[in-house]
Amino acid sequence: MTFCLDGGKYLNLKMEKNRQRIYPHIKKGRFYNYPNETPERFLFRSFVIYLKSFINRLFYHPVVADWRVDMQPLRTSAKPAITWIGHSTFLIQADGINVLTDPIFGDATSLFPRIIDPGLTLSQLPRIDYVLISHNHLDHMDASALTVIRNLNPQCRFLVPLGDKPWFDRRGFLFVEEHTWWQDSFFENNGISLRFTFLPAYHWTQRGIFDKNRSLWGSWMLQFPSCKIYFAGDTAYASHFRQIGREFGPIDCALMPIGPCEPHSWMKYSHVNAFEAFQGFKDLQARHFIPMHWGTFYFGTDTFDMPMQMLQEVWEQKQDEILLEELHILRVGERLMLPESTIPFVQDVEQIQELQ
Repeated sequence: MTFCLDGGKYLNLKMEKNRQRIYPHIKKGRFYNYPNETPERFLFRSFVIYLKSFINRLFYHPVVADWRVDMQPLRTSAKPAITWIGHSTFLIQADGINVLTDPIFGDATSLFPRIIDPGLTLSQLPRIDYVLISHNHLDHMDASALTVIRNLNPQCRFLVPLGDKPWFDRRGFLFVEEHTWWQDSFFENNGISLRFTFLPAYHWTQRGIFDKNRSLWGSWMLQFPSCKIYFAGDTAYASHFRQIGREFGPIDCALMPIGPCEPHSWMKYSHVNAFEAFQGFKDLQARHFIPMHWGTFYFGTDTFDMPMQMLQEVWEQKQDEILLEELHILRVGERLMLPESTIPFVQDVEQIQELQ
């Protein structure tokens, strides 16, 4: 990122960024990824894919125990620590702050039972300071888990996409902030400065029959004094990765979904496979790659470990493009200690100018 001392130049740079930014499109109270997007009718195709997925469950029995470990969670950590609890649920700890992403600790629905137990139970979690939600699908915004987290952490703040706050308000959540793309939240927590930015993704939302795309979806940038971590949420591959990389790169670590990946002809409109996730990771200008959103539920026709096999394959194929980047394949429940970042933490325009 280029910083300019001159105020006029900085404003020109900011205007240029704003022209390149991707924003959600709203029509008749619904959000869309791009103008004139026509929502696909999912019912019949979803039924066919679910049927194939169900057949997979009957005849394919993976050894999932090898993919789970029991590690005692840290109560707090000064150094960046990332624990994969499963699916898109991570415990992210840095500078004494604890953040949880897209918490789900049980089944998505009765039709989509959990394949592998979560790496931590709700009762094992340390104090949670912030919960970040990427979108309102049942496997990312689970009511029972959120209620328990709220009850155990009365001061916890919940950062959610635009349109989801009423859902939390109806359930008595007190500290909820909703965000549109590119919107920041700044916090001071025990003398620690934090910046969370809600960013684009290419996806959709729905919890009931008639509320498709009534709320927004997205990804999150988490900036601590010691590190910068990108949480991709759930997304297809699109130009938002390049835009985020231009504005926020370099990034210490990217938490990237890699499934469901089959059937790709359909999944590519809302999810990334491993090859697309790798390209998004490169677009982001990130250093460390942690895969997620695989192996927890049978949402596609891919088998349990197919996304991981594809990721290992693409990492081998792309060796000529890999310089300092590192792949960290975590098992459910496993914790990674990231090296402390050398990237300066930027909170506002004044700090940007001070860097020069």
